Amino acid sequence: MKKQIQDICKGKDLASNLKWYRNAAVSTYSEYASLELTFSAYTMLQEVVEEKPELAAREEDAVHTMLVSLRAIGEENVDYPEVMSAMQKLRDNITGKMDFFTAYTDRLIIYEYVMNRMELSFESEKELDARLAEINENTFLDQLCFWMYADKDQNVLQEKQHFVIGQIPVQLTKAKFFEKISEALTLYKGSEKASLDDFIYMIRTTAMLYEPYGHTEEYAETIKVLQEFDKTDFADISKERYEELTVLLEEEAQYIHRITDFYYTMQKVVNDIYALCVLMPYAEDKSKLILACESIWRCLAGKKYMDEMLVPLEGRIEEYVEKTSYLEAAMIEVKSSYQEEIDRQNMKEFFEDLTLAANLLSDSLFIDLEKARQTEIADDSYVKQRTEELLDELSARMAQMSRPVKRAVMGAVIEKLPMQFQKPQEMEEYIRVNLLGCRDKSEKLIVMSILADIMSEGM
Repeated sequence: MKKQIQDICKGKDLASNLKWYRNAAVSTYSEYASLELTFSAYTMLQEVVEEKPELAAREEDAVHTMLVSLRAIGEENVDYPEVMSAMQKLRDNITGKMDFFTAYTDRLIIYEYVMNRMELSFESEKELDARLAEINENTFLDQLCFWMYADKDQNVLQEKQHFVIGQIPVQLTKAKFFEKISEALTLYKGSEKASLDDFIYMIRTTAMLYEPYGHTEEYAETIKVLQEFDKTDFADISKERYEELTVLLEEEAQYIHRITDFYYTMQKVVNDIYALCVLMPYAEDKSKLILACESIWRCLAGKKYMDEMLVPLEGRIEEYVEKTSYLEAAMIEVKSSYQEEIDRQNMKEFFEDLTLAANLLSDSLFIDLEKARQTEIADDSYVKQRTEELLDELSARMAQMSRPVKRAVMGAVIEKLPMQFQKPQEMEEYIRVNLLGCRDKSEKLIVMSILADIMSEGM
């Protein structure tokens, strides 16, 4: 496969190599989707029956649709368009609910940030001084910098840097804060509009700007919890009220984890069925692996499942992850460089469908399928327009926030921006000035405690 794909990327014998690619992609992706569906459907059924029956009862119609569709694609004569339509509707419904919980969770994260920094605010000055006296600040700084830069993996390094930046007390003016956001958005000039829009969406949810549409009646109790935090004046809060909200936050965090995990499991099954409906019409026959998976689907659709069913399939997925990564890299190259040959062989629709299937089988379970097809480029005027819209909205919202919440929003947004420090010395100086130089002793102490805990856990 590697050799064949290398030839395709070099433009060799495209007339025959693209036909080979089509057959290889259909075979590989359909078998990969079959394996993924078998495991994801088994996991979902286990959750529905054993672990989260109250959530399954709440989504009884959706679960029923999934099981009916699972049985349908395991039969001989499948109406793929009908099953695909059912999965599209179900996917839109689940995505809408996760959109709601994403925005809701991001707001609670802001309030958690605020409350974390208030944890020691009820202690006396004497107690705070005593705790700070036990810490050697230079040693702490050395340990923190060593922890950040010890790993040579750039992704791990950036993850650690972003986390630390997000925890450090924010000492920025509003103008400087907006300048950092503007600088980050200019990096998207020349990229696809969808990428810029996704980044702005992330900033808006992080900054408590995004208002998800719908589900207000279905999750009225959830919204009521959020309103408890919205109406709290964190600049003037009693210890009793703080403790009440701490318990409420912990309970709600457990609920959110439970329900979003459930929807993740459902979406995985929906995406896998959807991908198979896209791929199988291109398949000339079914492999032994797909036939074996189909027999398991029929059992699962009848709510019959045993661990032994999966044993013959264990360890098979890794092989397909590697193969699909090669095929996807070639797909990107072919679509960008050999459009004329694609049109000549009437393969445009195939490559569109293959792209759709690859997106459905990716780790981005809730990817916007329509937006993923768009390739329009963000020029200077588009970036400028979207930046102005975001900053105007953010300015109006921040004017309504209390100071603790405003600082939490700034810290959370800064954590999402591209890393601003190129040298370790710059990062060290930022920590020294903004954390070790922080005048709020309780906040300084709690942030140092958070960072010490993360270092000890290894993140």
